Amino acid sequence: MFSFFSSPRSHVVAVFAIGISFYAMVCPATVYAQTAGADADLKTRVEALAQPAGRTVGGIQIAAHGFLPKLYAALGYQPVWTNSASIDALSKVIARSWEDGLTASDFHADYVKAAVTTAQQDVAEREIILSDALVRLLYQLYFGKVAPNGLDPNWNFARPVLTEDPAQTIGTALKEGDITGLVEKVSLKHPLYIELKAMLQRYTQFEVSGGWPKIPDGPPLKPGQTDPRVASLRERLEVTGEWEAGTVVTSPDLYDQAIADAVETFQAGNGLEPDGILGPGTLAALNVTASERIDQLRANLERGRWLLRTMGPEAVIVNVAGFYLHVFLKSEKVWTTRVIVGQSYTKTPIFTETMKSVVLNPDWTVPQSIVRAEIFPKASANPGYLAAGNYYLADSSGRLVGDVDFSAYTAASFPYRVVQRPGPKNALGLVKFLFPNKYSVYLHDTPNRQLFDKSGRTFSHGCIRVEDPLKLAEIILGDRLGWDRAKIEAAVASGKMQSIGLPKPLPVLILYWTVDPSPIGGATFHRDIYGRDARLIKALDAPFKP
Repeated sequence: MFSFFSSPRSHVVAVFAIGISFYAMVCPATVYAQTAGADADLKTRVEALAQPAGRTVGGIQIAAHGFLPKLYAALGYQPVWTNSASIDALSKVIARSWEDGLTASDFHADYVKAAVTTAQQDVAEREIILSDALVRLLYQLYFGKVAPNGLDPNWNFARPVLTEDPAQTIGTALKEGDITGLVEKVSLKHPLYIELKAMLQRYTQFEVSGGWPKIPDGPPLKPGQTDPRVASLRERLEVTGEWEAGTVVTSPDLYDQAIADAVETFQAGNGLEPDGILGPGTLAALNVTASERIDQLRANLERGRWLLRTMGPEAVIVNVAGFYLHVFLKSEKVWTTRVIVGQSYTKTPIFTETMKSVVLNPDWTVPQSIVRAEIFPKASANPGYLAAGNYYLADSSGRLVGDVDFSAYTAASFPYRVVQRPGPKNALGLVKFLFPNKYSVYLHDTPNRQLFDKSGRTFSHGCIRVEDPLKLAEIILGDRLGWDRAKIEAAVASGKMQSIGLPKPLPVLILYWTVDPSPIGGATFHRDIYGRDARLIKALDAPFKP
């Protein structure tokens, strides 16, 4: 296993690219004078990086101290930053790192810019700092700046695997002077990532141009009402394009159908109920600043670097922040539906596992946390509660338990399992989809259909409720086993619990994206329901610590 940095983060198996080839970039160059013995000095200084005392060079902390000795060994300890064209190319790609939501200062931007025009007599210092700047940039572009398991210790998504020696790959590009080509090869080309970058460009331009006006607080507005805030609302929506400049306005203060339609368009692009009413949720979204939207985009670009390179051609993907589920089969998105996710105090975890079975007419073994908090108090107060809900009690070996004296126990000491039988009252509905995990989280049906009409669907204890679970079963069982809808409905109608194993497991990815880019342009912004953006943005803004 090989890594760029010697740190806990480097325990992740990683690589730059699979099958990358590089082509020379021929440019005029200014060759700097080299002092006698520069190669020997370079070798000494590079080898000194193995010790903590040698990892500060020219007052700059060297992050790639574990990788640079391998790089310069591959280069025969020969200087490679010997012409201004290569250094200028490095300076330019660093200056453009903001386009990926990164921070130029992480890559020694000031030093690199000065090195373009200033001859450096300390060749070893220049070599080490410039190479460290390049490796830092390549690393962050490929893997991301922030270690995801540093923010979430339960993170279990795969990272790319090494297939070639990065010292040879980078060394070749350095000798050929193809800095721009190397960075381009490493940059993520996924269409969703490209659209996120386009959105970042757009919102950066909004910020540079002064952003948009803040709409004052006030009562909700519906078509036909008047309010002096309407003029500011038009101005705000004109900036982001929902209100078309030049539209005829008969009364500046009138909240007419035209402005209501513009508000509805804005709501649809911000994960809100598209009702055309200027309520408190819509007002809050309108008043999110351009700078805050930029940070939101940067956070999701980082998530893209964590995830998009390793996504396979088939998966069930849930976006918790967006309250939806996608099914991908054979690299095509075949279906989308709405979902309900965990409340803020029973958050749906972010993880990946493989779906191995589909259960029709499932029973439900109630999690102990729910037994203690909800079932036990209700059953203690009402002796008929369990029977009314079609529940039964079981001991630790699964044997049925008869009447129980609840007064003999507390919620914490209650020793029995609570199981809900299959049927119309079952909390899991008619079907559940199992991808075994330590959280006991799964996808399932629900008898509470009305909640899917809400825009913010955080109502579960952590599991994911699917709006049309029989359609999901039809897609998965049809693809894996050739089942059709009629066969599924017949099995459901029998009322018998049936577990159907999948001969080929299907990956399930529970993700958290607060910006949903569209491959055909544009994006939808979602509320940061679990506060994950704020922690990630803080980490992105902090100095880079490999």
